[in-house]
Amino acid sequence: MDLGAYFVTLQYILMGSTFIALILIFLYAYYGKEEELTNE
Repeated sequence: MDLGAYFVTLQYILMGSTFIALILIFLYAYYGKEEELTNE
Protein backbone atom coordinates (compact mmCIF):
# COMPACT_ATOMS: atom_id res chain seq x y z
CA MET A 1 0.00 0.00 0.00
CA ASP A 2 1.47 3.35 -0.98
CA LEU A 3 1.41 6.41 1.25
CA GLY A 4 -1.47 8.14 -0.56
CA ALA A 5 -3.81 5.16 -0.18
CA TYR A 6 -2.89 4.92 3.50
CA PHE A 7 -3.86 8.54 4.15
CA VAL A 8 -7.09 8.22 2.14
CA THR A 9 -8.03 5.16 4.21
CA LEU A 10 -7.17 7.00 7.41
CA GLN A 11 -9.27 9.97 6.30
CA TYR A 12 -12.31 7.76 5.62
CA ILE A 13 -11.92 6.02 8.99
CA LEU A 14 -11.77 9.38 10.79
CA MET A 15 -14.77 10.77 8.89
CA GLY A 16 -16.78 7.63 9.58
CA SER A 17 -15.98 7.59 13.29
CA THR A 18 -16.77 11.32 13.56
CA PHE A 19 -20.12 10.75 11.82
CA ILE A 20 -20.97 7.87 14.18
CA ALA A 21 -19.94 9.96 17.21
CA LEU A 22 -22.20 12.84 16.10
CA ILE A 23 -25.15 10.45 15.69
CA LEU A 24 -24.55 8.95 19.14
CA ILE A 25 -24.30 12.42 20.73
CA PHE A 26 -27.55 13.47 19.04
CA LEU A 27 -29.37 10.32 20.16
CA TYR A 28 -28.02 10.66 23.71
CA ALA A 29 -29.11 14.31 23.91
CA TYR A 30 -32.57 13.47 22.52
CA TYR A 31 -33.30 10.43 24.66
CA GLY A 32 -31.49 11.85 27.69
CA LYS A 33 -33.74 14.92 27.61
CA GLU A 34 -36.77 12.66 27.25
CA GLU A 35 -35.76 10.62 30.32
CA GLU A 36 -35.22 13.75 32.40
CA LEU A 37 -38.74 14.92 31.63
CA THR A 38 -40.28 11.59 32.66
CA ASN A 39 -38.30 11.48 35.93
CA GLU A 40 -39.50 14.86 37.15
